[in-house]
Amino acid sequence: MSDAFYIVDVRKDFRGNPYITLWRPKNAGYAYPLPWAGEYSRETIDANPDYYHRHRYGTAPAFDRFPVPCDLAQRFATDPEPGRIDGNAGPVIPNTAAVRAALRRARYVPTGLRNLRKVSQ
Repeated sequence: MSDAFYIVDVRKDFRGNPYITLWRPKNAGYAYPLPWAGEYSRETIDANPDYYHRHRYGTAPAFDRFPVPCDLAQRFATDPEPGRIDGNAGPVIPNTAAVRAALRRARYVPTGLRNLRKVSQ
């Protein structure tokens, strides 16, 4: 597994977005294009596991926010629809149910995560 991770945010409010929402570097906002996204180390994630990995509404078995290895997430990358992103920056990850499910299955579970429950995918 890679030691570089994107933080994927697929909360219900973002479900209608055309692309998967990723965290920018240093926890500073959101981005669609992979080059604009932050790459977080395993050490950073493990130091604050509940911040980078969150269950939907704090209790539901689905996950809203979680780290995914960059190399795995990049397998879903595609060019954005022209005119959708400033400068047509890309690649991006399509926001589909199948992609969200695949990213959830591939998530990294941080060491020391307090809110982890066994869930069926």
